[in-house]
Amino acid sequence: MKKALEAYLGYCVRNTISRDKPQVIAIGGSVGKTSARHAISLAMSALFKPREYRTSLKNYNNELGMPLSVLACGIPNRNIFKWLKVIACSTAYLIGLKRLNMRYLILEMAADHPGDLDYLLRIAPPQIAIMTAMGAEHVEHFGSVESAIEEERRILRALPEDGEAILNTDDAFTWESRDLVKGEVVGFGRGAEAIVRIESMKSVFEADEFDNSGLEVKFKVMGYHDFAIRLKGVFGEPHAYAVAAAFVFCLCMDHDLDSAIAKLEEDYNGMPGRTRLIKGIKSTILLDDTYNAQPQAMKSAINDLARFPVQEGGRRIAVLGDMLELGDLEQREHELVGEKVVEVGVDILLTCGKLGRIIAETAIARGMDESRIKFFDSSDEAGYFLQQEVIRPGDVILAKGSQGARMEKVIKELMAEPMKAKDLLVRQTPEWLS
Repeated sequence: MKKALEAYLGYCVRNTISRDKPQVIAIGGSVGKTSARHAISLAMSALFKPREYRTSLKNYNNELGMPLSVLACGIPNRNIFKWLKVIACSTAYLIGLKRLNMRYLILEMAADHPGDLDYLLRIAPPQIAIMTAMGAEHVEHFGSVESAIEEERRILRALPEDGEAILNTDDAFTWESRDLVKGEVVGFGRGAEAIVRIESMKSVFEADEFDNSGLEVKFKVMGYHDFAIRLKGVFGEPHAYAVAAAFVFCLCMDHDLDSAIAKLEEDYNGMPGRTRLIKGIKSTILLDDTYNAQPQAMKSAINDLARFPVQEGGRRIAVLGDMLELGDLEQREHELVGEKVVEVGVDILLTCGKLGRIIAETAIARGMDESRIKFFDSSDEAGYFLQQEVIRPGDVILAKGSQGARMEKVIKELMAEPMKAKDLLVRQTPEWLS
């Protein structure tokens, strides 16, 4: 039944897009899609009225979620009445009672299995593609990193001759894919080829004004226009890349960049579980990156922890969970994370889960003092141990792992204001909490 409903929604949306012809912008990649979409949505809100564009809801980016985003409907779950409402809505679009009377559809497209993107691209053929980074994700289903990357490249191959690709110049797999594009290619990142270049970035922490803490980024546009912005409430380079992608999009569409810059500096605050700053108990700082994890993102987060400013007496603590769906790569990729922990000089390491234990054992083998390492079966245990036995004022604590590791429980245990968990953390709906 579910597959039949998905097929019907896909049919309705495909025909609606074909008839109403909004410009489809596809956001792809193994990491950073939602942050890029969030940044672009904010930029668009400074330039257009809400009815002139529509973006993916939450992280609705698969064969069910993407059509629901186009229809602006939430996932009905097991509620039959909500499903009937979705069917009525999709039928109204199909027969023309409703129209996509907007200029842009900005849609995340994700692939968990081979062929997923072919299906999504048939429903919503893009005119513009924004690729964040490509790497090891869902390898368990694809069989190899190369196969996963080839799946992501389908988005670029789907662009028409008058289409445009906006690519991360710093990710080798992404930038090397530019030859697959029949239309124009532009870049963002640190590289000289980028039309929006990230000149520098640093995390800024203000103990007296926590809400002003964030990521300070300096950009150069088209090789001559320099400016800096502070993205409040976040840490880490993924946000710099997301905002850079949004700026390139504005430039490519000939939209006002100054309005977009002002809007992003004022209102950008990241998405729950995606490298956000949260106040911790006992005057600690929590680096919440608990939405999900794959090797590139895990190592990037550890680098960000190493660069985060620490007050006198404070320590850098990493709480890392399993990275799932890596297939034959899982042993080696967890070992590489353990090596990264030692390389950057993390002060204390806690790991959760069977695969997380590989991280801990590798860190010990690479010379980290065993007394500074603990491993646990679950994130609940790790959070409680930190709260009772470890943390002290000034500590900076990073939590990260795959969705199945439920690392948000560590952050929830350590939050200074746990009543805000529903607004700040991932997976706080009744379905997840039960």
